[in-house]
Amino acid sequence: MVSRNIQGVTFNQLDQEYGTPFYVYDSNVLTANYQRLKTNLPDFVDVFYALKVNPNVSLCSLLRSEGANAEVCSLTELEIALKAGFKPQNIIFLGPSKSDEELARALEVEVFALVIESVEEFYRVNDIAANIGKVANVAIRINPSFSTRSAPLKMGGRPTHFGIEEPRLFEIFPALARAEHINIMGIHVYNGSRILAAQGIYENTEYILSLYQRISDQFNHHFSMVDVGGGMGVPYFGAEKELDMVEFSQLMRPLFSSFKQRYPHTRILMESGRYIAATAGSFVCKINSIKQCYGEEFLVTDGGTHCHLSAVGIGAVVQRNFPTENLSSEQSLITKIYNVAGVLCNPEDLLARKVELPDSKVGDLIAVHKSGAYGPSASPGLFHSQGHPKEILIHQGLSHLIRKKDRPEDIISRQILVSTLFDQK
Repeated sequence: MVSRNIQGVTFNQLDQEYGTPFYVYDSNVLTANYQRLKTNLPDFVDVFYALKVNPNVSLCSLLRSEGANAEVCSLTELEIALKAGFKPQNIIFLGPSKSDEELARALEVEVFALVIESVEEFYRVNDIAANIGKVANVAIRINPSFSTRSAPLKMGGRPTHFGIEEPRLFEIFPALARAEHINIMGIHVYNGSRILAAQGIYENTEYILSLYQRISDQFNHHFSMVDVGGGMGVPYFGAEKELDMVEFSQLMRPLFSSFKQRYPHTRILMESGRYIAATAGSFVCKINSIKQCYGEEFLVTDGGTHCHLSAVGIGAVVQRNFPTENLSSEQSLITKIYNVAGVLCNPEDLLARKVELPDSKVGDLIAVHKSGAYGPSASPGLFHSQGHPKEILIHQGLSHLIRKKDRPEDIISRQILVSTLFDQK
């Protein structure tokens, strides 16, 4: 488990100043994760931080100051990236179903590349660009014929709503290349996520770079960028091992260097979100009551899955617990098996199931670690109208509130009461 403090700031101090529940992020871990990835790649490979894993503007700004670029998937994420200080030429815009408003805004600010997910979207972008007198720089997302074996969560190489199938792209590419208001500047492939095997990342990247070469050669088309995705994972569960960055570097450096020698004017992009952010954050809640029910013991907290749905395993048949710790209990030889529950009237509102913890009491702080990625961004904060929890950043030994907890007025103010329709009799 982690230390009972972050940069000298204890969790008890955070509880006393801000109250639970909250997410807390360690700036040292966040930047170290980014720099570890960056330094194990050639200098010419640009790392794009995926805002979907955690779009907090302060975290984004910190990563931007370290040299990261931004990958966004919505209009709001685009505006967050701009507010965080990312230059448009260092932003790419993905997403399988972008609105005309999103496409127009991306063209207006001139992001580096719009990633096109379908033929319909391609021609929609062409029309929008024509209407505003621009030529759109796009990368075509390809759903490849190759399926990575190492990814627990597969995004390509099988039927999905992402990208254009590889065989079909080879059929229609000449027609796409004739579009008057689109510059097909590159390709994008994102084949899978949570990969912990360096060999798997290498094989995936090798296929994408060879696909780039095949399209370039067959159609004599000059690309200027290739996005190889990423998918680097972190170990959440007991049997999983860290991604071996020595092996990763030994495999990836010569692969990218060989490609760069052949295509010196091509910008190489690699995406990362989970690897950068996951281990930098913890979710902290407080035990409000302890109860026994049919032979099992429950720690009922002021948190829950509305704050942290990822902890229950989105799409998983069997939940495996994220690293869970009682931050208040002394390291005691006395342990028990607990279920860690939340505030929702839902039997599945369990942050951890049958987890071994020290003997716990009301008022203790419970932490779910490795929660910096897909915590608040992938959680149903409006369940029971609870709202999203506060977020705190520890930077240079000081705590900073970087997101306020949603208050009732924040949620209610977005709703519209048409009482005049109901008060008339």
